[in-house]
Amino acid sequence: MTARTHKPLDRTGPDALSAERIGWVDVPVRLKAGLGVALAGAVLTAAGPVVGVMADAPPPGYASTALLVVLALLPAAIAIAFAVTGRAVTGAGVLVGAALLAPGRALVDLQLAVDVLRASRPEILVPTSLAPLEPAAGLWLLVAGHVLAAVAGALALARAGAEPGSVYAAEFDDPSADRPTRARSVFTRSALLAGTIAAVGLLVVPFASDNAFVLALGVVDSPAPARYGLLALALGAAGAAVFAGSAANLAVARGMVLGLLAAVAAVTVPQITAGLFTELLHPAFGPFLALAATAALAAALWSVSPAASAKDADVRLDLRSLHRVAGVLGVLTSAAAVIAGTSSLIVADGIDTPPAYASRLFLPVAVAVLLLSAPMLASGSAAATRPAFIVVLAGVGLAAAGSLDAAFTATGASGAVTVGAGVWFAGLALVLACAAAVTAAIAGGAERDDVDLTERSYALPVAAPAAVAALLAVGAYGLPVLKAPDLVAPGIWAEFRFASWGLLIALGAVVAAAALAPAARPPRAGALLLGAAALVGFRALEYPLTAARAADGRPGQGLWLAIAAVVALVIAAATAVSARR
Repeated sequence: MTARTHKPLDRTGPDALSAERIGWVDVPVRLKAGLGVALAGAVLTAAGPVVGVMADAPPPGYASTALLVVLALLPAAIAIAFAVTGRAVTGAGVLVGAALLAPGRALVDLQLAVDVLRASRPEILVPTSLAPLEPAAGLWLLVAGHVLAAVAGALALARAGAEPGSVYAAEFDDPSADRPTRARSVFTRSALLAGTIAAVGLLVVPFASDNAFVLALGVVDSPAPARYGLLALALGAAGAAVFAGSAANLAVARGMVLGLLAAVAAVTVPQITAGLFTELLHPAFGPFLALAATAALAAALWSVSPAASAKDADVRLDLRSLHRVAGVLGVLTSAAAVIAGTSSLIVADGIDTPPAYASRLFLPVAVAVLLLSAPMLASGSAAATRPAFIVVLAGVGLAAAGSLDAAFTATGASGAVTVGAGVWFAGLALVLACAAAVTAAIAGGAERDDVDLTERSYALPVAAPAAVAALLAVGAYGLPVLKAPDLVAPGIWAEFRFASWGLLIALGAVVAAAALAPAARPPRAGALLLGAAALVGFRALEYPLTAARAADGRPGQGLWLAIAAVVALVIAAATAVSARR
């Protein structure tokens, strides 16, 4: 390949947000080969379900072929699209991000050949007996496709064999494409958190099952090689997230996180769909968690722009962009929550469906999120609002978990009942809320890196009421707010169900706010505690909003503890704001 003289792009002028365009002729031969190998692997992976994975196998739990084909082709299609439109460095990152999950996916698929009854793959087949099944050609096509995806990622690594001085090498090494050092450190920490969450989501059970022939197995219960495949998936997701978050070149980072998102979607979307549409199966929280964490990281990385230098002004510019993106995501979250709260959770032909009591909590949550999203869009008020905004977003998880639990219980009880639009918008609101929270948290990390905190101290006057509030919150979320003779409410210590995850998310947010507030600056501490007060208030609102769902209902201990926790949090917030530290 002939070397060319490369003139770096001026990123301080009108083209500051653009990347250097790399013509197809300037794409390294090794990267071209990687794109070709990735496309071949995608075709093989897509052909596997079409050809047939197991001989004489029963049908899958739902019409999954089209979905599996699209998910198989997605990473290669994204990478090729970037390469042919002049962003080959980003396309290479896509191949690397997707390749890190390929070994785990291959091991998980090989479980079908070892013991299909313990493979837990309803998108491939739902066994109806204990009769052994033999692998067919489609299984080996799947495994070969994953191997080729890993090879494609290896070919795209580093400069992909580009000669020094070439256009591709110059763009890959261009320091003007780097993020500021402090902004990069913020993304590294946030990516570690997002990658850890995604890894946990990939390790736990993919769905709940009432079918004796379809086992819901997480990493602990899975046999080899699926167990090692799940561990490899978790390590690959965490590693890809950290590499993307710490990469100096923003184009590489963006590509890697897109490749990771496509690969995680290929694993989790069939699991989520199986839980929703396969008889006797119900969704579990893990796949939602993995997909939401990865999507949030992708949204955060694509929300910032390359900086012209590593000056503090560039960090502040990124901070404003992050606030605006978080605010827009908050507005979209609020809109999705309103639709989820006013739409049907279940649909049944010829049957009168009961009111969606569980969805009513979405409406006050949507109002609170919208009220806090508006200041996030303004430069002057975003920083002061951000702590409360992050905490209140946990209310979406509380409302979504309760709504989805009610829908899954109803669909599992009767085959004539299917999920309604409220379920889809509840899931959408949850994903958007995660993306908004992670984006705002990254903005908070960027701000803290730009502030001298050496003189900060732990405020004991704030810690005392905050600690009391945290203890009260444990009881508020752990005990029912509504008691009735025929009502079995979800809990944390007993009756743990899908809705219990929402209780844990909200409780964790309140406890974290109470623990962080005494060490925070007074305005930020006050915002944290007021956000936590609103979050506990949502728990108290469950009683008036949902009391009609049970006959002879009366307030439970959780209601009084929630009200007491709100009072304690407001007192702690007032103490924090008035403090002079």
